[in-house]
Amino acid sequence: MLNTLRKAVSELVKFAKGVKQAVLERSVSAIEEEFIELESAYLLLVLGPLVGVKTITPLLSLELLEPLSSELKILEGRALKGEDVLADLVAALGGEW
Repeated sequence: MLNTLRKAVSELVKFAKGVKQAVLERSVSAIEEEFIELESAYLLLVLGPLVGVKTITPLLSLELLEPLSSELKILEGRALKGEDVLADLVAALGGEW
């Protein structure tokens, strides 16, 4: 009887740990999705006035461009490569084309 009770408690503890892990994983994925949405909104806010979408003043948009320097380098690299599938494959593998 005592052995059965220990097994039941052990299984209950494993179940609780599994639920905790599932909640953590879902929370992290929700935060990652929210980050991507906020990043997209920020890019629209900053780059919008440069292409004619009226969100904020162009001067303020230019002042906010500095934090986007890494994204702009990626954008420039994609623009230079064009539709080069081989370059995309090499870049995905960690190399430069």
